[in-house]
Amino acid sequence: MNNTFCGSRCARPYIRLMIAVLLAAANSACDKEGFDYDISGGEQSSNYIIADTLTIRMQTIRLDSIPTSGTNVALSGKLADPYFGKITAGSFFQLQLPSDKTLDATSTYDYTELVLYTNKKLYGDSSLSQHINVYEVQQTIQRNTNAYYIYSHNDFQTSGTPLGSIQQVVRPHIDTVIKIQLADTYGAPLFKLFKDKSTLVSTQDIFLKYYKGLAIKAGDNAGNILGFNTGDTSVILRMHYHNKDPFFTDRHLDLNVYDQSVQFNQVSADRSGTPLSGLSAANKSLSSAQTANMSFIQPLTGIATRIDLPTLKNLASVGSFFKVMRASLTIQPVAGSYQPPFSLPPNLTICEVDKNNNVTDTLTSTLGSIMYGNLFIDNLYQEKTAYTYDITHYCINEIASTDAFSRGLLIIPPRSAYLTSFDRVVLGDNKRKQNKISVQVYYLRYN
Repeated sequence: MNNTFCGSRCARPYIRLMIAVLLAAANSACDKEGFDYDISGGEQSSNYIIADTLTIRMQTIRLDSIPTSGTNVALSGKLADPYFGKITAGSFFQLQLPSDKTLDATSTYDYTELVLYTNKKLYGDSSLSQHINVYEVQQTIQRNTNAYYIYSHNDFQTSGTPLGSIQQVVRPHIDTVIKIQLADTYGAPLFKLFKDKSTLVSTQDIFLKYYKGLAIKAGDNAGNILGFNTGDTSVILRMHYHNKDPFFTDRHLDLNVYDQSVQFNQVSADRSGTPLSGLSAANKSLSSAQTANMSFIQPLTGIATRIDLPTLKNLASVGSFFKVMRASLTIQPVAGSYQPPFSLPPNLTICEVDKNNNVTDTLTSTLGSIMYGNLFIDNLYQEKTAYTYDITHYCINEIASTDAFSRGLLIIPPRSAYLTSFDRVVLGDNKRKQNKISVQVYYLRYN
């Protein structure tokens, strides 16, 4: 009798162990596509199902205005991209009076140069030459009325002839300083104002009425786009001079960038002959079906990808009780599109947008943190390179929403990155054989 009692008690842990093993196996099986299991324990059946055949619409959209002022980065150059076209970049900035502008009566002007410090970022083929022209700005650089920024499409009048030019191969991690000598017709008169203590250089406001700033623009032979720092003393208009001393000593008077909030980059793109040639001010979107089953992202040239799931709401009708447990989005860059000299942005955010592509929210993970895609790069075969996102909350909200228009998803790099970077992405849609987008929605259904 005692043996019978002991055997019954000893069997209970074993039974509990077997139940735990079976539950673990069931949970593991949940991740298998199309696996259904009964969790009701009665006559009513319930299913844990993966929906991975939702309709997915991808489109490339044209962004209207890209703010490029106040980034502390100046861009200059040209870049030929087979997908995004011929890209041109330049920069405009004002000059600040030196804190000490006192000159000796014997001070003699020598020459003027523009000194630029690279930010070690180069876009395009680094073996090609960088060609930079410097121009005098002849129109006040300022924001439009009621505008907070100056945008990439803005323009201000400059002199017709460059003040100076340089053409050379730049190795951004080695050639960290670029010096461009300017015409004496610009430097000598400016130096004389300081020497004569002219009222034109007495205050910053008066000075900007006559010397409105400088612009660096790409020359015809530019083969890549180079970035420069503009903060602190990274951009210098340097006037060299010497005094009447027993020994010749090179001296200089430096003017730096004034008002970083109006220093901005001008960016344009000629998309003729590319998959994006159909984008225009009148036609601001192209479906992936119109662009060889691809969509594109490069915000600095005004390009982003929108994703819509028009059949998502239909999932709610599959059972009398329905609950989304988890949902994921995977987007894949097209193989061969990110080989050198082109590279993928390390981070891509995912935002909700309305029917007019206005951002209404930024999606976060279940822990509340902003998602950046967890980029994985398959350097060997380029078959599994992907960004992945948890879109559970988005799917739950969209299914429950009674809005007439569904909110789409905008894929775009973080703002701090895309305002100064030409990194870009070419994504595959779900009609491609490989490198394609996928959405998986895991849900419970009670019939």
